Parts: sequence; structure tokens; C-alpha cells
Amino acid sequence: MAFNLDTLRLLVENLNVGICVLDQDDRIVIFNRKVAEQLQQEEDRINSSILRCHPERAEPGVLKMISDLKSGELEKYEGWVHFIGRQFYEYIYPIRDANGNHLATVMELHDASERAEYLKITEGWEPPPEHGKGESSPRSPFP
Repeated sequence: MAFNLDTLRLLVENLNVGICVLDQDDRIVIFNRKVAEQLQQEEDRINSSILRCHPERAEPGVLKMISDLKSGELEKYEGWVHFIGRQFYEYIYPIRDANGNHLATVMELHDASERAEYLKITEGWEPPPEHGKGESSPRSPFP
């Protein structure tokens, strides 16, 4: 059996981690079921701008982060996300070719509820501000 594009799609869809991949124009090319479930968003975000996954007020920060990842100024980003009562840890990083050219940007979203509970007990950790409600809600995929 050959490993082909359909097998790769099935692999990404069945991962137990949220995956969102952006092309060079910051449009979503992969948005697996897990990330849709985690962020309580529609799976039909393919071909929409990554900005549509964020509230309008977050656009400048999102654009700067992506620009810095593309240019190499930022090697990766990782941090906590508190989304509608759930704790996640995200990793965002560029994919580059052998010459260092930016090809795509990947976001991994991991359920980190147990890790957050452990940190609360051992280190007095406080979650970041909650997102996903009111002015922090994601927008519809297409205007």
C-alpha cells in the first residue's frame, strides 16, 4: 500500500491534537476535526483567512506573530489558551524548505487541562484571560 495524499489527510483528521495549517497567504489549508471541536468552530474554515478565527481586536497581534514567524525573527510561539472554560497549550511554528523559505505555518492545539490543574496545585498558576465569548469570540469563516 502506498502512502499518498488521501492517507495523509486521514492521518491529520484522526490525530488527537488540534491542527491548523496556513498557506503562504495566511489562508487555512488544514483545519482538522479536533481543532474544530476544541475551539467550538465550524470545520468549513478551509480557504478562509486565519484572521477570521480571531476577534477583530486581535488582528494586529496575529498578523505580527505570523510575519515574525515567516521572516525568522520568531522561531516559534508557544503559550496557554483559556477558551470557554478549557485549558489548551498551543505551539505555532513555520514549515520551511531546504533553503529556508517559508512554506506554511502550523498551529498545534493540545488539551492541557490536567497540566493546568497540576500547575495550579504545585505552583499557584493562574489561567490566562478567557477567550471565545463576547468580544473575544471568533468570527464567521467567511465575511
